Amino acid sequence: MSDSQVPSDSPGALNSDYYGGDVPPAPGVEGAYGYQQPPASMVPARPPVPQIEVGDAVKWAWSKTLANPLIIAWIPLSCLVMGVLMAGVVSMVGEENGALIAAIGIPAALFWVLMTTLGLYTAALRIARGEKVTVRPLVAPPHGFDAAAALVLVGLTSIIASLVPLGGLVAGYFFWVAVVVAMNEGCSCFKAIGRSCRLMQQGGNAPLLALVIIPLYFAGLLTVIGLLVVIPMIFLLTVYVYMRMSGGDVMR
Repeated sequence: MSDSQVPSDSPGALNSDYYGGDVPPAPGVEGAYGYQQPPASMVPARPPVPQIEVGDAVKWAWSKTLANPLIIAWIPLSCLVMGVLMAGVVSMVGEENGALIAAIGIPAALFWVLMTTLGLYTAALRIARGEKVTVRPLVAPPHGFDAAAALVLVGLTSIIASLVPLGGLVAGYFFWVAVVVAMNEGCSCFKAIGRSCRLMQQGGNAPLLALVIIPLYFAGLLTVIGLLVVIPMIFLLTVYVYMRMSGGDVMR
Protein backbone atom coordinates (compact mmCIF):
# COMPACT_ATOMS: atom_id res chain seq x y z
CA MET A 1 0.00 0.00 0.00
CA SER A 2 1.37 3.42 -0.94
CA ASP A 3 1.65 6.33 1.46
CA SER A 4 -0.87 8.36 -0.54
CA GLN A 5 -3.61 5.84 0.10
CA VAL A 6 -4.98 6.03 3.58
CA PRO A 7 -7.54 3.44 4.66
CA SER A 8 -10.87 4.80 5.69
CA ASP A 9 -10.57 3.24 9.09
CA SER A 10 -7.09 4.58 9.84
CA PRO A 11 -6.63 7.09 12.67
CA GLY A 12 -7.29 10.68 11.62
CA ALA A 13 -9.39 9.77 8.62
CA LEU A 14 -12.97 11.04 8.33
CA ASN A 15 -15.13 8.01 7.74
CA SER A 16 -18.46 9.23 6.36
CA ASP A 17 -20.07 5.85 7.01
CA TYR A 18 -19.10 5.97 10.64
CA TYR A 19 -20.30 9.58 11.14
CA GLY A 20 -23.59 8.90 9.41
CA GLY A 21 -23.15 10.87 6.18
CA ASP A 22 -21.74 14.28 5.43
CA VAL A 23 -19.37 15.62 8.00
CA PRO A 24 -20.03 19.26 8.99
CA PRO A 25 -17.12 21.66 8.75
CA ALA A 26 -15.15 22.56 11.83
CA PRO A 27 -15.71 25.97 13.39
CA GLY A 28 -13.99 28.73 11.49
CA VAL A 29 -13.74 26.85 8.20
CA GLU A 30 -17.15 27.63 6.73
CA GLY A 31 -17.16 27.09 3.02
CA ALA A 32 -15.14 23.85 3.29
CA TYR A 33 -16.56 20.49 2.26
CA GLY A 34 -18.91 22.16 -0.21
CA TYR A 35 -20.71 24.44 2.32
CA GLN A 36 -21.48 27.82 0.80
CA GLN A 37 -20.75 30.96 2.81
CA PRO A 38 -23.31 33.80 2.84
CA PRO A 39 -22.22 36.82 0.80
CA ALA A 40 -20.13 39.24 2.78
CA SER A 41 -22.20 42.11 1.42
CA MET A 42 -25.35 40.91 3.19
CA VAL A 43 -26.33 43.41 5.89
CA PRO A 44 -29.42 43.50 8.14
CA ALA A 45 -32.31 45.34 6.58
CA ARG A 46 -32.93 48.82 7.97
CA PRO A 47 -36.04 49.22 10.08
CA PRO A 48 -38.88 51.00 8.30
CA VAL A 49 -39.04 54.75 8.70
CA PRO A 50 -42.03 55.77 10.87
CA GLN A 51 -44.53 57.43 8.60
CA ILE A 52 -46.44 60.52 9.69
CA GLU A 53 -49.65 61.28 7.86
CA VAL A 54 -49.95 65.06 7.84
CA GLY A 55 -53.70 65.08 7.35
CA ASP A 56 -54.24 62.56 10.13
CA ALA A 57 -51.97 64.54 12.48
CA VAL A 58 -53.80 67.85 11.91
CA LYS A 59 -57.21 66.20 12.15
CA TRP A 60 -56.26 64.46 15.41
CA ALA A 61 -54.82 67.63 16.95
CA TRP A 62 -57.91 69.64 15.95
CA SER A 63 -60.39 67.14 17.39
CA LYS A 64 -58.45 66.65 20.62
CA THR A 65 -58.08 70.40 21.14
CA LEU A 66 -61.81 70.97 20.89
CA ALA A 67 -62.52 67.93 23.08
CA ASN A 68 -60.29 69.23 25.91
CA PRO A 69 -61.25 72.83 26.73
CA LEU A 70 -58.73 73.04 29.56
CA ILE A 71 -55.82 72.98 27.12
CA ILE A 72 -57.42 75.99 25.37
CA ALA A 73 -58.11 77.79 28.63
CA TRP A 74 -54.66 77.12 30.09
CA ILE A 75 -52.97 80.20 28.61
CA PRO A 76 -55.62 82.77 29.66
CA LEU A 77 -56.05 81.01 33.01
CA SER A 78 -52.35 81.11 33.82
CA CYS A 79 -52.17 84.70 32.55
CA LEU A 80 -55.01 85.66 34.90
CA VAL A 81 -53.25 84.09 37.89
CA MET A 82 -49.99 85.86 37.06
CA GLY A 83 -51.83 89.16 36.63
CA VAL A 84 -53.46 88.85 40.05
CA LEU A 85 -50.10 88.03 41.65
CA MET A 86 -48.37 90.99 40.01
CA ALA A 87 -51.21 93.30 41.04
CA GLY A 88 -50.63 92.16 44.60
CA VAL A 89 -46.90 92.87 44.29
CA VAL A 90 -47.56 96.37 42.93
CA SER A 91 -49.97 97.14 45.76
CA MET A 92 -47.41 96.01 48.32
CA VAL A 93 -44.33 97.85 47.02
CA GLY A 94 -46.13 100.89 45.57
CA GLU A 95 -46.37 102.08 42.03
CA GLU A 96 -43.55 104.57 42.54
CA ASN A 97 -40.98 101.78 42.99
CA GLY A 98 -40.70 101.02 39.30
CA ALA A 99 -37.23 99.48 39.52
CA LEU A 100 -38.33 97.05 42.20
CA ILE A 101 -41.46 96.13 40.26
CA ALA A 102 -39.33 95.47 37.16
CA ALA A 103 -36.86 93.40 39.20
CA ILE A 104 -39.74 91.23 40.35
CA GLY A 105 -41.87 91.36 37.22
CA ILE A 106 -39.28 90.30 34.63
CA PRO A 107 -38.30 87.03 36.36
CA ALA A 108 -41.97 86.41 37.14
CA ALA A 109 -42.88 86.83 33.46
CA LEU A 110 -40.13 84.41 32.41
CA PHE A 111 -41.32 81.93 35.00
CA TRP A 112 -44.89 82.31 33.70
CA VAL A 113 -43.76 81.55 30.15
CA LEU A 114 -41.84 78.50 31.37
CA MET A 115 -44.68 77.08 33.44
CA THR A 116 -47.31 77.81 30.78
CA THR A 117 -45.25 76.04 28.13
CA LEU A 118 -44.60 73.02 30.34
CA GLY A 119 -48.31 72.93 31.18
CA LEU A 120 -49.19 72.76 27.48
CA TYR A 121 -46.66 69.97 26.94
CA THR A 122 -48.14 68.09 29.91
CA ALA A 123 -51.70 68.48 28.65
CA ALA A 124 -50.76 67.35 25.14
CA LEU A 125 -48.87 64.32 26.47
CA ARG A 126 -51.78 63.27 28.70
CA ILE A 127 -54.20 63.59 25.80
CA ALA A 128 -51.94 61.46 23.61
CA ARG A 129 -51.88 58.79 26.32
CA GLY A 130 -55.64 58.88 26.70
CA GLU A 131 -55.48 60.37 30.20
CA LYS A 132 -57.73 63.05 31.63
CA VAL A 133 -56.41 66.61 31.64
CA THR A 134 -56.69 68.29 35.05
CA VAL A 135 -55.12 71.39 36.56
CA ARG A 136 -52.86 69.60 39.04
CA PRO A 137 -50.48 67.93 36.53
CA LEU A 138 -50.33 71.16 34.54
CA VAL A 139 -49.08 73.02 37.59
CA ALA A 140 -46.69 70.21 38.58
CA PRO A 141 -45.60 68.60 35.28
CA PRO A 142 -43.90 65.16 35.39
CA HIS A 143 -40.11 65.36 35.46
CA GLY A 144 -40.56 69.11 35.47
CA PHE A 145 -36.96 70.01 36.29
CA ASP A 146 -35.47 67.97 33.43
CA ALA A 147 -38.17 69.17 31.05
CA ALA A 148 -37.59 72.82 32.06
CA ALA A 149 -33.83 72.42 31.61
CA ALA A 150 -34.39 70.89 28.16
CA LEU A 151 -36.75 73.74 27.23
CA VAL A 152 -34.26 76.43 28.30
CA LEU A 153 -31.31 74.68 26.63
CA VAL A 154 -33.21 74.17 23.39
CA GLY A 155 -34.31 77.79 23.40
CA LEU A 156 -30.80 79.14 23.95
CA THR A 157 -29.30 76.80 21.35
CA SER A 158 -31.91 77.76 18.78
CA ILE A 159 -31.25 81.47 19.40
CA ILE A 160 -27.51 80.97 18.90
CA ALA A 161 -28.09 78.80 15.81
CA SER A 162 -30.34 81.47 14.31
CA LEU A 163 -27.26 83.65 13.83
CA VAL A 164 -26.42 81.31 10.94
CA PRO A 165 -28.78 81.32 7.92
CA LEU A 166 -31.43 78.62 8.44
CA GLY A 167 -29.59 77.55 11.58
CA GLY A 168 -32.55 78.24 13.82
CA LEU A 169 -34.90 76.16 11.66
CA VAL A 170 -32.48 73.23 11.55
CA ALA A 171 -31.91 73.31 15.31
CA GLY A 172 -35.62 73.68 15.96
CA TYR A 173 -36.38 70.64 13.82
CA PHE A 174 -33.85 68.28 15.40
CA PHE A 175 -34.67 69.51 18.94
CA TRP A 176 -38.39 69.46 18.21
CA VAL A 177 -39.40 66.71 20.66
CA ALA A 178 -36.65 67.12 23.27
CA VAL A 179 -38.97 68.49 25.97
CA VAL A 180 -41.49 65.71 25.37
CA VAL A 181 -38.71 63.11 25.62
CA ALA A 182 -37.53 64.52 28.95
CA MET A 183 -41.09 64.67 30.28
CA ASN A 184 -42.18 61.24 29.08
CA GLU A 185 -38.99 59.23 29.58
CA GLY A 186 -37.58 61.03 32.62
CA CYS A 187 -34.07 61.49 31.23
CA SER A 188 -31.71 64.42 31.57
CA CYS A 189 -31.91 67.40 29.25
CA PHE A 190 -28.77 66.35 27.35
CA LYS A 191 -30.00 62.80 26.80
CA ALA A 192 -33.40 64.18 25.77
CA ILE A 193 -31.82 66.43 23.15
CA GLY A 194 -29.67 63.57 21.85
CA ARG A 195 -32.66 61.26 21.58
CA SER A 196 -34.68 63.99 19.86
CA CYS A 197 -31.94 64.32 17.23
CA ARG A 198 -31.90 60.54 16.67
CA LEU A 199 -35.66 60.38 16.33
CA MET A 200 -35.95 63.34 13.97
CA GLN A 201 -33.13 62.24 11.68
CA GLN A 202 -35.25 59.25 10.65
CA GLY A 203 -37.03 61.55 8.23
CA GLY A 204 -40.38 60.34 6.99
CA ASN A 205 -43.00 63.06 6.64
CA ALA A 206 -41.92 64.92 9.77
CA PRO A 207 -40.29 67.79 7.81
CA LEU A 208 -43.51 68.23 5.84
CA LEU A 209 -45.55 68.46 9.02
CA ALA A 210 -43.07 71.00 10.39
CA LEU A 211 -43.68 73.15 7.31
CA VAL A 212 -47.44 72.87 7.81
CA ILE A 213 -47.16 74.22 11.36
CA ILE A 214 -45.69 77.54 10.18
CA PRO A 215 -48.73 78.74 8.15
CA LEU A 216 -50.99 77.19 10.79
CA TYR A 217 -49.44 79.45 13.42
CA PHE A 218 -49.73 82.58 11.28
CA ALA A 219 -53.36 81.72 10.54
CA GLY A 220 -53.98 81.63 14.28
CA LEU A 221 -52.54 85.13 14.64
CA LEU A 222 -55.53 86.57 12.78
CA THR A 223 -57.77 86.35 15.86
CA VAL A 224 -57.22 85.85 19.59
CA ILE A 225 -59.59 82.88 19.67
CA GLY A 226 -57.80 81.34 16.71
CA LEU A 227 -54.46 81.71 18.46
CA LEU A 228 -55.81 80.09 21.63
CA VAL A 229 -56.83 77.09 19.52
CA VAL A 230 -53.79 76.91 17.24
CA ILE A 231 -51.17 77.01 20.00
CA PRO A 232 -52.52 73.89 21.77
CA MET A 233 -52.74 72.20 18.36
CA ILE A 234 -49.04 72.84 17.80
CA PHE A 235 -48.18 71.18 21.11
CA LEU A 236 -50.44 68.25 20.27
CA LEU A 237 -48.73 67.91 16.88
CA THR A 238 -45.37 67.87 18.64
CA VAL A 239 -46.46 65.01 20.87
CA TYR A 240 -47.96 63.26 17.83
CA VAL A 241 -44.57 63.42 16.10
CA TYR A 242 -42.81 62.06 19.18
CA MET A 243 -45.22 59.16 19.54
CA ARG A 244 -45.01 58.19 15.87
CA MET A 245 -41.25 58.63 15.49
CA SER A 246 -40.60 56.53 18.60
CA GLY A 247 -42.61 53.65 17.15
CA GLY A 248 -45.92 54.17 18.95
CA ASP A 249 -49.14 56.00 18.29
CA VAL A 250 -51.51 58.40 20.00
CA MET A 251 -54.84 57.47 21.56
CA ARG A 252 -57.73 58.03 19.21
